[in-house]
Amino acid sequence: MMKYWLVALGALTLSACSTVPDELTVAEGTQLTPYTVALEQPEQAQGKQARWGGVIAEVRNTDNGTTIEVVNYDLNSYGRPAVSDSSDGRFRAQIDGFVDPMVYKKGRSITFTGIIQAPEEGKIDEFRYLFPNLAVNGKYLWKKIDNKPMEVDYSSLWYRHHWYSPPYRVYYPVPARSPSPKQGEKKNN
Repeated sequence: MMKYWLVALGALTLSACSTVPDELTVAEGTQLTPYTVALEQPEQAQGKQARWGGVIAEVRNTDNGTTIEVVNYDLNSYGRPAVSDSSDGRFRAQIDGFVDPMVYKKGRSITFTGIIQAPEEGKIDEFRYLFPNLAVNGKYLWKKIDNKPMEVDYSSLWYRHHWYSPPYRVYYPVPARSPSPKQGEKKNN
């Protein structure tokens, strides 16, 4: 009997955890086409579902919609681009409607779901490039990760006040703190 309760509890726990944001979910059992397939075999990839992501390189708005050019990176388990020093290339995402270039800035991480379309010829600087093309039906703009260094204060709670420990803004129990900015640096708040 206990075994059934554990299985039920485990199933409930796993079903409550959605690893991919709702905007990027696809129907269960849908086969997603990798970016490399669309790059190497564009004819076979057309019309198939894909989930691609990367870093925004350019945003162009027209009367017919918006084109976002993205530097492609592999996605981690929850759909966020794993930015690294190497990329397979770029793709273009076609969106119906207007997208504000001040929100979708160059350098922001983004992930799309959509249907692969015929590739487009274009240029990156003076280099001719064949861009895989994605008709977007879902997009997710990732928040920036703020990597502030943290220090753990191992001093005793008894001595954790302003006479015996480094100066804090808040003088009582602070187990972790951020180093104060060096002279001349601005504090990010």
